[in-house]
Amino acid sequence: MMFPRVETSGLFLVYVATVLGSSLFLLFAGGWQRLQGLLQLSPSRETFSLNVGLGPMVVAISFLASAALMAPALVPGAGLAAGLLLASLSGTRPGQLWGLRHEFQDLVQSLRLLLTLLWPVLFLLLLSSGLYLALGLPLEPQPALLKFLEAENLGEVAPFLAYACVLAPVWEEIFFRGTLFPWLSSRMPASQAQWLSAIAFGAIHLHGPTFIPLTVFGALLAGIYRSSGSLIPAILVHSMFNANTCILLLLGKPAAP
Repeated sequence: MMFPRVETSGLFLVYVATVLGSSLFLLFAGGWQRLQGLLQLSPSRETFSLNVGLGPMVVAISFLASAALMAPALVPGAGLAAGLLLASLSGTRPGQLWGLRHEFQDLVQSLRLLLTLLWPVLFLLLLSSGLYLALGLPLEPQPALLKFLEAENLGEVAPFLAYACVLAPVWEEIFFRGTLFPWLSSRMPASQAQWLSAIAFGAIHLHGPTFIPLTVFGALLAGIYRSSGSLIPAILVHSMFNANTCILLLLGKPAAP
């Protein structure tokens, strides 16, 4: 089924104004303090730990990195398998480690958090992109986004949407926040583990211009996991963040001639 030729410029502007306006309002209505709290949680706060040796973690990270470089389609499976295997080796139930419980308020709170962090992440993206241009480096979108923008029918778009809004948030949160972060926090202060796991999250995307904003986004997601004791809110924020990006791309895409 081909995409209908619909003029979306007006709808795009309304959507952008609504989202960024809401984000700005929440940011100045206590949201900024909330974000700072997610990045500066008290060291005394209880943090999940993953008691697994260095060897298994190195193997898991090497496997994931190899998949990202040579067979990106295998990355989600590799991330999920690594998380489940390391949790099993630690003797901890995955459901207990990742706090897989859901309450309706998680959805509302996650939406508020998403809107609150949009402006800071957008600012860092613009800053990073400007730095790339100033250094004369090529500023190109991620290859996956290029394919998404070039798609002309629902059959080509649907798999990308399923991955971006469902599969990627699940496996990335399970591995980076639910596995790597607890493993690091059992070996160093939780605040350092939070940023180190976020750096790994930014690096796995293999895209220089988005490395800084994605790293900060990853640190905020780890803060959400720490403060809530569950991966569910982090997964929801991550999923809605990706969905918002997809909506912006779809609405901002020029109508086919």
